[in-house]
Amino acid sequence: MCSPNDQIDDPSALMTNNRVRHVAVMRDGRLVGIVSIGDVVKNRMEQLQVEQEHPQAYITHGR
Repeated sequence: MCSPNDQIDDPSALMTNNRVRHVAVMRDGRLVGIVSIGDVVKNRMEQLQVEQEHPQAYITHGR
């Protein structure tokens, strides 16, 4: 389980350590969502794209 305030690394680690593809998101003892391995991978791909674009923009535009 994780909470809505957890960083993406927390459910990612739970999935890896427990070899599961989904983690329940709980708030005040109630299920408020599910995080899937696809959500984690999508988030990581978006992070990598932003990290790649920042230096590229700096080189191209000098900012």
